Amino acid sequence: MKLFTSNQLKFAGTLALLTVAFRFGLSALLDHKEFSPVWVIAVLYGVLIFIAGWIFGKKDHESIPLYDIGFRFHLTTYIVYNILSELWFMLGFHSQYENIKVIHLTVFIWGICIVIHFIFFLISRKDTIKGLEKSEIFE
Repeated sequence: MKLFTSNQLKFAGTLALLTVAFRFGLSALLDHKEFSPVWVIAVLYGVLIFIAGWIFGKKDHESIPLYDIGFRFHLTTYIVYNILSELWFMLGFHSQYENIKVIHLTVFIWGICIVIHFIFFLISRKDTIKGLEKSEIFE
């Protein structure tokens, strides 16, 4: 099984750029006490990540018929976002109105979602052979 695909790495790079832009915008808005537009950039960030994942995931599915693409992209998003968010605080780029506890709470709650996604992935994997859907092999 291939650990990373080229499209997954491209997605991770795109996600890193979007995450840095989001963290920068979030911190800038909070520093200027512009609390209302924060939800707008958060929603925009989420939509852009979803679109990027959809595009790169679709390319991966077309070129490599792997069954676990959704979980791979979910895990990639979890790792990249949380590492960059922790670094944002460690390097001191955060706003005075941001709290590291929010990042840690996000890691925890999102981690539970990742575990649940992984359990569903393992359950549904019974219908695959080496990560390839049986219907893809025997058609």
